[in-house]
Amino acid sequence: MKEEKDWIKLDNAATIYPAILKRKYAPLFRLTITLSEEVDKDILSESLNYILKRFPTFTYTLKEGFFWCYLEKIKTNPKIEKDSVNPMIRRDFDKKYLFRIRVYKKRIAIEYFHALTDGTGGITFLLSLTSEYLHRKYKMRKEYTPLILNIEDTPSDDECNDAFLKYANRKGALDHEKRAFHLSGTKINDNMINIITGILDTNEVKKIAKKHNATITEYITAVLLLNLQKMSNNTKKEIKVSIPINLRNLYDTKTLRNFSSYVNIGITNEKEYELDEIVKIVKKQLKEKTKEEKLNAKITGNVKLMKNFFIRRIPMFIKKHIMSFIESVMGDGYITTTLSNLGNIELPNNMKKYVTDMNFILGKSRGKTHGTTMVGYNNKLYITFSRNIKESELERLFFTTLSKEGLDILIESNR
Repeated sequence: MKEEKDWIKLDNAATIYPAILKRKYAPLFRLTITLSEEVDKDILSESLNYILKRFPTFTYTLKEGFFWCYLEKIKTNPKIEKDSVNPMIRRDFDKKYLFRIRVYKKRIAIEYFHALTDGTGGITFLLSLTSEYLHRKYKMRKEYTPLILNIEDTPSDDECNDAFLKYANRKGALDHEKRAFHLSGTKINDNMINIITGILDTNEVKKIAKKHNATITEYITAVLLLNLQKMSNNTKKEIKVSIPINLRNLYDTKTLRNFSSYVNIGITNEKEYELDEIVKIVKKQLKEKTKEEKLNAKITGNVKLMKNFFIRRIPMFIKKHIMSFIESVMGDGYITTTLSNLGNIELPNNMKKYVTDMNFILGKSRGKTHGTTMVGYNNKLYITFSRNIKESELERLFFTTLSKEGLDILIESNR
């Protein structure tokens, strides 16, 4: 980034997130890393202030203009906060960073407003911060990977640019799907979120998935659909799981802003499917829907929509209500739940000895009861459910299925 500007545009995917902000709701996600010793907040704060120069797009706050929201430069340093048993509660973003760093004993957590970045950008920031912290505290020699940046390097334009604009083609269309089945339950307080994490042996999960002729993502998606089917009460609506797709795996970009799409994978209730039948459906749909031309048509459709002459000229105070309605119908309305897989995180050996575990959690959704995530580290697979209802029946059925499949599971909860 040749020069830091006083303001920049939101990336194409981020434009929807300010529109769905509510008084007690914001689309957030959380990444955590647990160290072998208690965190020194002063050293962490020094490390944070130092690395920000390497992440210029993280140094902006959200502002609302007449036609569009945009990002405005912040001059102050971010503060380290004490962690909470109820993470990812809505905050006022005015004049504040679009992320917050929270510490509890050995754990560092960063909660991101999704308008800032996606999971890849988020984990890059967290791991780069942790590397700098360990270097300052223990004199650990820093090693760099695609997810751990050299803080002395100059940020590139590619890291700061909107990759959607670069790779959108001429032809594109948005998906038009049928509304999906939604779970119901007893809503909990707005300032609460229920979180349950199952910790499994990655190699064992891989072996079980292989028995079903599936990858871990395909297998876990199928288990999720199987148990949603059990709770569907013979609904006529499709049961669908939305899976975010990291577009950096398809296109040559190192952007640290949002650059993900999604595919909706589902089953109908025409019959009661067995697990292996669902695995076959999931494999087929994932193969078809993750083709580059299919995903490009979707991102091109979104870019065209935001460039539409008439939409661009609708005042923001009106446009945000229109965009919020469209997202509720065509976003959450199309899916039963989300399964976001951050993948397996590999750390350099000299850093690995200081890091005991990691986790990835989605914030509360407006229209869905549950969000589900996966992340792997050090041969452990962390599968986390976050929900905005009291009942934990889906989690109970899901982990019971995995247990019956022969997997040992350690369960953790914020309750």
